[in-house]
Amino acid sequence: MLLKKTVTDTSTTKAGVLKNKKKKPEATFDFSSFQDEVRVKAYYNYLKRMKSNMPGNEMIDWLEAEKSLRSTTSTH
Repeated sequence: MLLKKTVTDTSTTKAGVLKNKKKKPEATFDFSSFQDEVRVKAYYNYLKRMKSNMPGNEMIDWLEAEKSLRSTTSTH
């Protein structure tokens, strides 16, 4: 004896509804160019620190470079 399937599959309708929704455009940011800019700025921070005989290390130079570049490139 064969049984008839009377249950409808709702997973296809849910997937169909999800496919019809428009996706929000994602923001893109080129991290490699930002990292290059930070690297150069950190190097100049290092040179300035060495010339002035100030205490510090490469991490401080890097973080100051990031902070400086973020404040100049931030959008309001």
